[in-house]
Amino acid sequence: MIRLGKIISVAAALVTAATVTSASAQKAVRLGTSSIGSSFYVTAVGMSRLILEHAKFNVTVEPVGGSAANVFGIDAGRIELAMSNSGTTFDAYHGKKPFKKKVKMRLMISGNPTLRWFMVRKGSKITKPEDLVGKVVSSSRKPLPELQEIMNALIKVYRLPAAKIKQVGSVDSGEVARSFQAGSIDAASFPFAMKMPIAAKLFADNVIEPLILPDDKFQAVKSQLPDKFTVIRVPANNFQNQPKAFNALAMTTQLVAIDKTSDETVYQVVKAVLGHHSEFVKYHATARDWTVENTLKNAKIPYHPGAIRYFKEVGKWTPELEALQAKLLKG
Repeated sequence: MIRLGKIISVAAALVTAATVTSASAQKAVRLGTSSIGSSFYVTAVGMSRLILEHAKFNVTVEPVGGSAANVFGIDAGRIELAMSNSGTTFDAYHGKKPFKKKVKMRLMISGNPTLRWFMVRKGSKITKPEDLVGKVVSSSRKPLPELQEIMNALIKVYRLPAAKIKQVGSVDSGEVARSFQAGSIDAASFPFAMKMPIAAKLFADNVIEPLILPDDKFQAVKSQLPDKFTVIRVPANNFQNQPKAFNALAMTTQLVAIDKTSDETVYQVVKAVLGHHSEFVKYHATARDWTVENTLKNAKIPYHPGAIRYFKEVGKWTPELEALQAKLLKG
């Protein structure tokens, strides 16, 4: 796997390349992602490299701020492509909070699960939800409204006195990591991925550990949430200094575009990424999940016509998917 430092260097090169118009480049595209070092960012850089090499588009990877911020960005025309999670794309397409209107977005590619669960600082003496009372918990982030939803669900299931928990917000995962390291927060409703560098470092440095609930209580928390989450079991030793497996809530990471994005642009991007899977996996372990098969599972918003063109080309578009597309387009 290519190291993060090299990935960031590639990103810088891509930004520079975007200022140069080559004879073969058809256009420039802006790909919105989250903070540098996040799984969104590293995956987006890998994608942008494939797009540059195989679709001949100049690409800039822009750390806009997270799923909701990225979707707002494509809706406003500030970026052409956006990394988002499936929960946010569902909310945006249906005009649910934080979106004040329906966003006319379309699905291009689906990939790896992006996880959400509580991490606690080692030494904070938090071993169960009741221990959060009197502690400082990072529980909200404007681009990721589901973090507060999960916190609220935990409070409800365990009947915790919310007023006695000092809840604070964050700008990005880097800020949360620094706060954990400085000891200024005791716990966080935390977004992460199986191989996320920021999370991996916090575990490796023995700074954090997961808050582990009994299965029945975990399911009770999930039942309080919108039906946009699945459950993933993080195996023991996925991270260094993580000897016990634990449950986490999950959504799917997606690449999306606004509906008016040209079919040709979307087709070329989807073909560049999905058609060169063996190259993509060299950039980040999560790239192995970005496949045609995963993209065609459990869609909650319509596919972009340019993406459908590629799926037909490789023989994966079926009558059942055509019927699903018609149903999703009806909203």
